[in-house]
Amino acid sequence: MLLPEYMRKNNLNLKKPDIKSIFNPSLFWDAVEIDAAEHAVYVIARVLDFGDIEDVHMLRKIYPDEKIIETIRTRRSLLPKTGKYWAVKLNIPLEEVPCLRKYYPPKQLT
Repeated sequence: MLLPEYMRKNNLNLKKPDIKSIFNPSLFWDAVEIDAAEHAVYVIARVLDFGDIEDVHMLRKIYPDEKIIETIRTRRSLLPKTGKYWAVKLNIPLEEVPCLRKYYPPKQLT
């Protein structure tokens, strides 16, 4: 999942890279510890929604495009503008992006 080559070149611990030192720590103000592998969807979503261009470049070095695409296809809480931008950029059909769907709770029968 994580790109070991980048981590080796930058002397990062392969088992537990410190996400807050790799990205702007303000992106993860609400988390104490972040495991890059276990919390990959959270990290990807937060960086895509609120990161700057350097954060996005770093994200794409650490996580493969397949993991980013999986996140865009499964994460309902992405901002719609984020989902649409990345869907177009990564050739994901818009109907496969849950944050672009309208949610209507099922009607209750009376």
